[in-house]
Amino acid sequence: MRCSTFARFALAALLAPGLAAWSPAFHEAQTQLAARMVPGRMAAFLAEHGQELAQGARGRGNDQVPTVEDVEAQFQLIVSISEEGCRPQRLARELGTLAHQVQLLMDPSAIYGDSPLRESFEDYADQQRPKLVLTREPFWAVAGPLDPRPHLLQWAKVKYERHQALSACFDPRTARRLGPWDDLSVPFAQLQLAYSGGIHATANLWIQLWRAEGDLWPGE
Repeated sequence: MRCSTFARFALAALLAPGLAAWSPAFHEAQTQLAARMVPGRMAAFLAEHGQELAQGARGRGNDQVPTVEDVEAQFQLIVSISEEGCRPQRLARELGTLAHQVQLLMDPSAIYGDSPLRESFEDYADQQRPKLVLTREPFWAVAGPLDPRPHLLQWAKVKYERHQALSACFDPRTARRLGPWDDLSVPFAQLQLAYSGGIHATANLWIQLWRAEGDLWPGE
């Protein structure tokens, strides 16, 4: 059986060596914005445990490129520990880790391991972050099924397509950017889409978890 291009991409991501793509500060900024987009009681919980949330959002030194299965497993872990009555500090940290993973799932440079493109795009993201905006997108998680997998699969597919567009603007042999990387360029458009999309994706997965398990979380 011939493997599809998307299947080969998924396998490469699964086998990839560890490295974060966005910088810790970039992840933390996305996560802070997502925390303002959730129901009031959940927002209060996240604010109360902001240090642990940020710790998870920044990631770890051995981060791997997340697969759909990785993000799905983290989602289910939060379901499990909620039902087990874990400490709120751990719950907030795991919610931060989920944010970190899903934001990487939206990053078009984070396909496999270390690469000059990933390093260049990370530097570019930190430089351009003040120019990025949070666009309006639907909150699909407020109703309907609580299974995140269909959306995770779609995000992974879109990420691969965006990676193709981004790769055309970079020469991996010389580690040099090709063409302009200004505010009207393809790389800036890919960055803006990944930034805003990652925030909305984080908020939507959190809302799904809140609908499923929020009554078990400590709070007023």
